[in-house]
Amino acid sequence: MSIAVLTQVYDEVRRLAIAGSVVAPGDFRLKKLVPPLEKAGEKAPVFAKVAGSAAKLVDSNEKGSAEALLELSTLINAVLYTQGETGASGELTPIETTSVSGHHTRTTARMLKPLMEALTTTGSGRLEIIKDAFERGAFSDLRLVKPAITAIDDPYPDIGDFIAEKVLPLYGKAILPDLRTKFDIKGKAGHPRRLALMHRIDPEGTGPLVKEALDNGSKEVKVVAIECLGTWPERLLSFLRPLSYLLEQAAAKAKDVRQAALKALAKSDESEAIAALETALKGGDIEIAVAPVRESTNPKLLQAVLMESDAQLAQLLAGKEKDKKVVGKQVERMLALLECLRGKSNKAVEAYLLKCFAVRERLTMIKAEPAGKDIQQRLVSIMAEGPTKTQAAVVDAHASLDADELAQAFIAACRSRKAPEVFSTFSSYLTAKVDVKNKRRDPAQAKYEAIAEVLLVRWRHRDDGDDLIGKIDPRWLDVAVTQCRQKNTFTLAQPGLTPGPLELVLSLARPGHADANKLLADAFDDRLKKSKDLWDCVQVLEAMVRVQHPAVTDATIAIIEKHAKGSQNYGLYLIGQLIPQLPKKAIPRLEALLPTLPEKVIDQLLEYVTELKNRT
Repeated sequence: MSIAVLTQVYDEVRRLAIAGSVVAPGDFRLKKLVPPLEKAGEKAPVFAKVAGSAAKLVDSNEKGSAEALLELSTLINAVLYTQGETGASGELTPIETTSVSGHHTRTTARMLKPLMEALTTTGSGRLEIIKDAFERGAFSDLRLVKPAITAIDDPYPDIGDFIAEKVLPLYGKAILPDLRTKFDIKGKAGHPRRLALMHRIDPEGTGPLVKEALDNGSKEVKVVAIECLGTWPERLLSFLRPLSYLLEQAAAKAKDVRQAALKALAKSDESEAIAALETALKGGDIEIAVAPVRESTNPKLLQAVLMESDAQLAQLLAGKEKDKKVVGKQVERMLALLECLRGKSNKAVEAYLLKCFAVRERLTMIKAEPAGKDIQQRLVSIMAEGPTKTQAAVVDAHASLDADELAQAFIAACRSRKAPEVFSTFSSYLTAKVDVKNKRRDPAQAKYEAIAEVLLVRWRHRDDGDDLIGKIDPRWLDVAVTQCRQKNTFTLAQPGLTPGPLELVLSLARPGHADANKLLADAFDDRLKKSKDLWDCVQVLEAMVRVQHPAVTDATIAIIEKHAKGSQNYGLYLIGQLIPQLPKKAIPRLEALLPTLPEKVIDQLLEYVTELKNRT
């Protein structure tokens, strides 16, 4: 007796059990299996019984679907059980177990499958999937522990670093045995990450391993081991005096070893450690000393930075040096010293930054490579995220700043001033007339681009966590809609090119704005008509979903119908991710649409429709 059709029924029952019994009534996949079951039932009564249970489930309603699904599931499992084998040959061995508390196995298959692929395969776009899953809390699922540990060796360094720094610490000491087993003290790539992670999870238990790494590890592993020393209590380092060892390594021949030692010394307030960092600032190691010095909270070290910076500023302003190569070195040193002050907010830093800003015109006259103009740009970027008075100085000077600096001033204003004041101060840059025929870059156009790019930050970089314009003045959207209508174009700029008014509307659109809704509908219709693939419309659809556009269901179905059978239907997952955010009244139309689509597209979209159906 062939059991192929029974196996198909089993697969569909399992799918419905995962999705929930409420989606079983009317399920077209299970419905297609009823006729072959009935035909087989003419020869084998058991098939007829299964066909009856399947038909009962398909014809049920939400109230009776759970009982019907349980009945069919019990029957199909019982039948298949009689065709299977029990037992297994071979020697029994204990299963390796590790205690991991506070985790579960409730991540949906829709999220789990692409995440597993991102962790275990290669290719572009994987980091975004992993970051999104991390933010959603998906890594609490126990099924992801092993793939995540393996991903620490990913050939793309950004993925390996993210896994080691953000994901694996979630599992605590439970993953230490696996990390130790696979750790190669002579290794590269993932092995330094393993050592850093083991030290982070269990500093005391990792002590002997760090000692061995200092003595016998590869250069990459040794660098990490040196950085570990900066956070160790004295009692863990009976085999050496940590400070003297770090001071010795700060003078090593290898640059990355010196950098690791400086980073560890920056966590100490000992006078010898501060002296070593000061020596690096005054010598040729200033480049690798910037990050450790910036992270240090020692007031004496900060005072040393201010003294060095002030002396360097005076030397540049004196203008006695005529050799441009020498002047360029002086400018490089000034840039590094300023970078040491980024994120510092005390009164002395504030006063020094304002002092530099007051003489910025003189600084811009310095001609070298890098030049004085680079100092001004670095200064403005540091002040824009610095103390209150430095932010105010940059904002108040907006009219005298070039395009790059104007963007920083706009960001500072968004952070520190009320929305109506920000609009009154900066909106003129968005409405100014520009000379598009000018072969050279029109300054007004450059400043338009600078403001537009900041306004686009929420749309293009929604995962940055710095929503500068989360509560902007509503008049920005009015300006963008007006400009889009005046230019009468729904073209979206290519990446890296000047953003247009439609991009601004997509970024700034909010629920209930009648003019924006009308514009979005017109833009979608225009782009869908001309589209060759779904990428031409997906950005507009994303905005329509976000603002709960009245026509968003129509738009979603239209784009699926047009591109489902095309050669690029693989991108429909982008549309699928938007489906759970649609209004629930879209469910009947989506369910009616699914049976008309190719099987591959149904596989892509079905779980998204199910998620919408189950949404509370």
